[in-house]
Amino acid sequence: MRRKKRSYISLIFLLLIAISATQAQQAPRPGKEVLKAIQPGYFMFPIMPGDINSLSGAMGDLRANHFHAGIDIRTQQREGLAVHAAADGYISRIAVFTGGYGNVLFVKHPNGLTTVYGHLKSLSDPLATYLRENQYKKQTFEIDLRPEPGQFIVKKGGVIALSGNTGGSGGPHLHFEIRDEKNNLLNPLLFGFQELEDTTPPFFDKIALRPLTPTSRINGQASRVVLQPVKRPNGDYVLTQPVTASGLIGLEILAYDRTNGTPYKNGLGCIEIQLDDREVFAYNMDNFPNDQTRLINVHMDYATEQLTGQRYHRCYIADGNNLPLYQTDATKGKLPLFDGESHEVTITLFDSYQNSTHLRFTVKADTSESAPIARLKPSNLPTVLTSAAEENTLLIRARNLPTADAPPAILHTSSAKIEVPVAYVRGNEAVYVVDLNQYLPDSVQVGKAILPLNYRKRIHPGREETYKQEDVSIAFAPSSLLDTLHLTVKRTGNMIAINQLTVPLNDNIGVNFAPSEPVEDKQRTQIYQVSGGRRKYIGGFWKDDRFHFRPRELGTFKLLTDTNAPVAKWIRKDSEGLVATIKDDLSGLESFRMLVNGEWVLMQYDYKRALIWSDRLDRTKPFEGEVVLEVKDRAGNKTLLTANLPMVTAQADSVSNVPPSTVKQ
Repeated sequence: MRRKKRSYISLIFLLLIAISATQAQQAPRPGKEVLKAIQPGYFMFPIMPGDINSLSGAMGDLRANHFHAGIDIRTQQREGLAVHAAADGYISRIAVFTGGYGNVLFVKHPNGLTTVYGHLKSLSDPLATYLRENQYKKQTFEIDLRPEPGQFIVKKGGVIALSGNTGGSGGPHLHFEIRDEKNNLLNPLLFGFQELEDTTPPFFDKIALRPLTPTSRINGQASRVVLQPVKRPNGDYVLTQPVTASGLIGLEILAYDRTNGTPYKNGLGCIEIQLDDREVFAYNMDNFPNDQTRLINVHMDYATEQLTGQRYHRCYIADGNNLPLYQTDATKGKLPLFDGESHEVTITLFDSYQNSTHLRFTVKADTSESAPIARLKPSNLPTVLTSAAEENTLLIRARNLPTADAPPAILHTSSAKIEVPVAYVRGNEAVYVVDLNQYLPDSVQVGKAILPLNYRKRIHPGREETYKQEDVSIAFAPSSLLDTLHLTVKRTGNMIAINQLTVPLNDNIGVNFAPSEPVEDKQRTQIYQVSGGRRKYIGGFWKDDRFHFRPRELGTFKLLTDTNAPVAKWIRKDSEGLVATIKDDLSGLESFRMLVNGEWVLMQYDYKRALIWSDRLDRTKPFEGEVVLEVKDRAGNKTLLTANLPMVTAQADSVSNVPPSTVKQ
């Protein structure tokens, strides 16, 4: 999967070789139609074609719950640049989303490929008129339209829209994708846009080594170790810290690419791992199936992402990862360091322009298991126990023990008590290692200290399974889990904790429970995921005095009552335009609706600025008479904002809509 030279012939040759290669997991490659399309000039660059451009995002960037699906083209930090159709074709889809793509166009091309243009400020006519008419017909801001093939023909280079900052965009840019007929996403940089230049190689930030079994060790411990690569003058990286390891080890990397002239950290095009000059893992982001994008949560180290925001690539195939992006050996990229020998590891990073970077280091044999266990410094303070689960391993740490020799830990399960000896001592803490595939302890005891663990049941992926207690029921569908879940459940008042937010789900689970504290206003009381000071609305419903909800994340959930109505304030209200801010402090906005003399008016919405503004169907007709804005939140609270506009006796030939850029806040 290594990339050699930047040329269209070599790109095609590389793809053809990849198709015929025999490998443990074969990454998909574009078919004949795509190979035909990979030729100079087939697609025009959609922003300022012919001029040098730059990117703020690349295909495959690791994002929350998804891979970035295309490239983000910079637009000079402003909106309103002309967006050109990349090739001849027709408009196959027009949509408006509050988040995500915002205003987006899909263009189907004769070669079977589709290009996508997201975060648009506005569409060109007749598309803009068609969109507005359908929004009025259906009385909705969000809409997803599929025009008939050939209804809106576009020519290569034709201006189809203006660039913007709508939807989930973090700043003005054009999001641009290329998809095949099966909705697989193809890397636009394969298509050879001369407007982009990149001579900057990828770079390492950190790497991590993770024990993958209870008997694995890294630098004498059974937990993940983070290391800092150092860049040498020749551009290669090395590790200056010593590394010892034994057992089955997982390698993770935090690394990025950066294109010429931009400060942005982009994703990696390709990763290769060699163990003693033998390739054991390769990852290639030339294309991927869009419907599997949520599997990013097993491609990256999800727990570290949730706790720190850092998104590490796992350079091995974790359980539940069916993405066709890898080429691996028999151990699926996991490093089998069982022989007590030293091994050389080489990590090579590539970007889409075949710029490369190398990190080389030696892993020496870890002999800590045969060494005597260190003695503790006795303490008179109360013993403190903590726990952490990594993969299928539970680590129990005990500090402030009263004796120099650590006593065994006692696991309490539903049927027995199991004695676990201390595994090692680190930082004057005794560490005990528990294989969760063997034991699911309800609690653990070390000396006189007891720590509740709340393990209830082992839930397997690919099955329908249910956990039931008198006041709690949790149902798992076959698609819910990515890997075996060692289920923990803890109830406190009107709160329920199900494992931790560091464990990813593939699909929703069904939860219902009976609150142990009275709820006075059930209509406005719903479930929220809580973490620290954050509260995320989940919703749900009441049935037979039990609350039912379907989260797609694990963590701590709490019933909260939202009695505060949304806040709505006029910014402008006159014959030429209606502008307001709308906000909600807890459950979030459910809907907004503007009526003028009883007639529905389209309000454009930018949630990032909490701003709505009018967009009339008949732009020559001024606003006059009774105006009512209704805003609802998801708990059912409602706010009405009203106004009376005077009759307009004289008016200009045309009254334009009020763009958001004219609004002063």
